[in-house]
Amino acid sequence: MLTTQQVANELNVPYSTVMLWLKQGRFPGAERNDENPRGPVWLVPRSALDKVQLPKRGRPAKPKAEEKKGNAK
Repeated sequence: MLTTQQVANELNVPYSTVMLWLKQGRFPGAERNDENPRGPVWLVPRSALDKVQLPKRGRPAKPKAEEKKGNAK
């Protein structure tokens, strides 16, 4: 089982993204432990990391037709 910070490091995404994905149920088998004195702790099975689809990064390319229209005067 991995902590949320370990998951963020493994997937190279921000901690806040991991927390959002946990709330969305994207990690099968993840468990929330509310009995921790420091607050709730999520534990994620390592096998769940293989099932997560990471979003593509970067800006989408502009379609060529749109670029030509913008340059034409």
